[in-house]
Amino acid sequence: MAEPQSKPNGPWPGENPSSLAAIHSYEELWSTLETIEGRAKGAFDLSAAPLTSNTGREIPVVTIGDGPTDVMYIANQHGDEYVVSEAMINLVRSISGNNPDARAIRQALTVTIVPRVNVDGFDADVTDLAGNTTPWRQNYDPSCTAAPCDPFYAVGRGYDMNRYHSYSENAYDHPYLAGDDNLNPVPEAIAMRLLWEERRPDLVLDFHHQGTYVDDDGRMITGSTMWPNAVEEAEALGIADEFAATIERSQRAVSVMLGELDQYGYANITRYPSTSTPGIARNAYGLLGSASVLFEMRGGIDAKSNGYIAKTAEVAGKAVLEAVADGSWETASLEPVENLRERGEQIGNPHE
Repeated sequence: MAEPQSKPNGPWPGENPSSLAAIHSYEELWSTLETIEGRAKGAFDLSAAPLTSNTGREIPVVTIGDGPTDVMYIANQHGDEYVVSEAMINLVRSISGNNPDARAIRQALTVTIVPRVNVDGFDADVTDLAGNTTPWRQNYDPSCTAAPCDPFYAVGRGYDMNRYHSYSENAYDHPYLAGDDNLNPVPEAIAMRLLWEERRPDLVLDFHHQGTYVDDDGRMITGSTMWPNAVEEAEALGIADEFAATIERSQRAVSVMLGELDQYGYANITRYPSTSTPGIARNAYGLLGSASVLFEMRGGIDAKSNGYIAKTAEVAGKAVLEAVADGSWETASLEPVENLRERGEQIGNPHE
């Protein structure tokens, strides 16, 4: 038997083959959200995003509350990072109920939640050029069958949509072509930008998955987080001072999450070693002026750990909503962010 690589040592992919079956399918996602809408105790709207996916699927958007401050949560931009979509369903259910915390959030905030942005990459009935089936990271757009293709494109499959959020005045602008155009090839990314434009949220929180990492003590890392860091692009746009203020507000939201999760023994959060690519949602919406946070949960796991991962994302997300609702996030101490450890080394499945 292989030596343990982490504490705890797993679970690992293959130990519970029912993991994907436990995730809501596209049809189940819509049905569940419709059921929650029918039971909601306050302002609740379930609608479709402004654009459909390339297979014609509508992307579900939940709007909860009617308060003066807007907050936007998106999840599952990468089709194979799907446990966070379950966390968002749970969060929708939680803040649409009749408990005092939920009522306070709805009175102070208008919360937009997109539980699964990449509806095709998760479970569309499609194959890529190599014959692979979903779930996969990208959306579905097999328009380029041989290199060279657009940046961040998998040949014969589709785009990494989390690189294609426009940060110019035009939601349809291609982030990697000079000048203003309407050439953004990723409808799901455009749809999120159009939602942002409609709601102008004070904060955008983007939920993803990463692999399995350990800290210096050998403890398994359950999540990593990061704020906008496209400093060079902000300087080129002449908004360096505004962007610096946005970074600080984003870090205060991170501090709220870290403070809440610190009390949970199963949560071990580190700093995500992210790039400064401006078309990433975290950077694009930061450049547009919203506080913006990335939260990466451990991924590539089975059902035995999915519950812990989903709960971590749900708890973090709700804590931030409560802090934005009562205004406390604006004065949250930055000490937790300053003390946030870098993400450790990646480890693999010891059973392989």
